[in-house]
Amino acid sequence: MNKIIIENVCKVYKLGKTEVHALRGVNLTIEKQEFMGIIGPSGSGKSTLLNIIGCIDVPSEGHVFIDGENTTRLSDNRLTMLRRKNLGFIFQSFNLIPVLTAYENVELPLISLGFNKTKRQQMIDKMLENVGISEYAKHKPDELSGGQRQRVAIARALITNPSIVLADEPTANLDTENGNKIIEIMKHMNETMHTTFILSTHDPRLLNYIDKKIFLEDGKIIKTENSN
Repeated sequence: MNKIIIENVCKVYKLGKTEVHALRGVNLTIEKQEFMGIIGPSGSGKSTLLNIIGCIDVPSEGHVFIDGENTTRLSDNRLTMLRRKNLGFIFQSFNLIPVLTAYENVELPLISLGFNKTKRQQMIDKMLENVGISEYAKHKPDELSGGQRQRVAIARALITNPSIVLADEPTANLDTENGNKIIEIMKHMNETMHTTFILSTHDPRLLNYIDKKIFLEDGKIIKTENSN
């Protein structure tokens, strides 16, 4: 069922002799297929919480459970497999490999999972069509607009059919038109593929699409809102 449970998660970073408390006792449950937003100003802990849910970072205290499995106690190899098979990531800076085409960027996760060439092509062609960039398959990132690059990033994140997708400020570098299109694509994938989306944002355009809003301030959840 891919439920995520976060129990009393704290994260402290040490900068020289200074301790930065990025998260302070966060408790949160995320149900399967939720379209959830982590909302707050810069420095509130949004990206830190996203990275901990995505097993990119580990909490200083507390636990994170995905499908009942305590990710804070998994080996590095098991965490790697969990990220490859169950988690997809979308970043505001796109994180595409500049020397590869759109097609090749989307193909990378499938190669790492051992899909053969014929199966890869079938999956990639369908995914590029779903996000509306089939005609740009042979273009490299510097030949694409910001909105097109973000669509490639979404296709790459979703190509392995992960149960959970984490998006860090996915519309931050986009104009209004492209930002709205990206939001609609993610919401459509959420509804049709039953993918859980967890987005960190301070973009008000996202608020009408989000099912559950988690408001962070100074590393603490100060409010939770559910859409009617």
